[in-house]
Amino acid sequence: MMNQTTKLSKRPKKGIVYLVGAGPGNPGLISVKGNELLHACDVVIYDALVNESLVATLPDSTIRIFAGKRGNKPSVPQSDINKMLLTYAKKDKAVVRLKGGDPLLFGRGSEEMEYLRDRKIDFEIVPGVSSAIAAPAWAGIPVTHRSVSRSVAIVTGHLQAGESIDTLNMPVADTIVFLMAMQNLPILVERIVSEGKFTKRTPAAIVQNGTLPYQKVVSGTLGTIAALKERHSIEAPAVLVIGETAKFAKRLSWFKALPLAGVRVVVLRTPEQSDELLKALYNAGATAVPWPIIKIKPRTRTLASLSKSFLEKFTMMIFTSPNGVRLFMDALFNNGIDARCLAGKKIYTIGGGTAAALKKYGVIPDYVPKKFVAEELLSIIPKHLQGEHILVPRASVARTILIDTLRERHADVTEFQVYDTVATDPDYCPVKDGDYVLFTSSSTVEHYFENPLCRDKAIIPCCIGDITASTVKKYYKGTIFIAANASIPAMVTALKTAVKKGTRK
Repeated sequence: MMNQTTKLSKRPKKGIVYLVGAGPGNPGLISVKGNELLHACDVVIYDALVNESLVATLPDSTIRIFAGKRGNKPSVPQSDINKMLLTYAKKDKAVVRLKGGDPLLFGRGSEEMEYLRDRKIDFEIVPGVSSAIAAPAWAGIPVTHRSVSRSVAIVTGHLQAGESIDTLNMPVADTIVFLMAMQNLPILVERIVSEGKFTKRTPAAIVQNGTLPYQKVVSGTLGTIAALKERHSIEAPAVLVIGETAKFAKRLSWFKALPLAGVRVVVLRTPEQSDELLKALYNAGATAVPWPIIKIKPRTRTLASLSKSFLEKFTMMIFTSPNGVRLFMDALFNNGIDARCLAGKKIYTIGGGTAAALKKYGVIPDYVPKKFVAEELLSIIPKHLQGEHILVPRASVARTILIDTLRERHADVTEFQVYDTVATDPDYCPVKDGDYVLFTSSSTVEHYFENPLCRDKAIIPCCIGDITASTVKKYYKGTIFIAANASIPAMVTALKTAVKKGTRK
């Protein structure tokens, strides 16, 4: 299959807009082409129903603009969105207009197409999976069935200001799927029944947050569905299914509740390290909210100085983080050196994640401590290090215990500072009261608690290890949950423990 990212990177330097469907909510349901374009674009302008994880883990250079619209809430006018598309395209940017579901199904994509065409801006459409099909499927509802439904119609239940329900034309179909129907549900039901094809005994179902781990399904009939919606506190986004196929919601339900369903988790990790953690949280059912509060800034001059002659004298190397591995190894290759220059050197890593990062470059470390902290590593390093020349690629600001102890053991230590950890200076805070916040380093702790946007938030902290937890204790006096080690499974387990102990607000 053609790699769309490669194709995009080689396109003529001319502005273009891609109208991309993000799918129904589950981040795994975006198309391959849509995801590739998203990771290769210059600018992404995205809607409210787009899963946050699709945007938060994009390259740091990507310009991200939220332009979501939600009923009865302040939103960006469509005219302003059109102007943004035009402005960036005229600057020869590749722009992804990322829309929930499919871009041309009740998404005003057609208006944006017309606007761009009239101004001679190139555009392409990348279809997406609509919640009109996906949400019923996730609830076990086939919108067509050979025995009971030979046709399906998709209708918007949204009424514009001053519009009467009488102006809404009801299609003739065996199954009708309504989007944006929750606000006007009672009058929509009355109108449907008055048409005569369906009665109050016709099966009906509502699927809220379809395809997401915390989806909710309510089944009844046209006569009971409005009351059931109120009883179960159903709100948008939700899909209404009417017709005989709706009765399959109980018989063919396949979606199982996951252990962290309904749990909201804010991840402060850098985008380079977030992807696997977000997937693990999502697979456990959590609502994972990526909020990269720090970023890694490579020290380009230091990395450019790497050479064979520089590396020759070292007998031992210690990698302390995946970021240090990635930057160091990439710099080797960029400078025309490969992993052979590490031959004969003893190599240690702090943490399984750091070891895994090194393995991606074809290097297997000699030693990985069971507990992923400097103290544990020092316990397996010889006490007498005379004659050892040790290189430690790491962050510019880090704990000194490793370097100090190695020198106390008479090693010749070179601290090779390959990156700085800096704040991203976010202009918003997605953290809500009762959220679990995953702190993955002391840097994330300090930048979080010193950010005025985060003050007075009633959070439940989960930490990657004891060192990070000790930093949290400087700011937070409540219960802190600590992962057994720095691995992703251990962090998910710590979160499950926190939830099981009933700490949710």
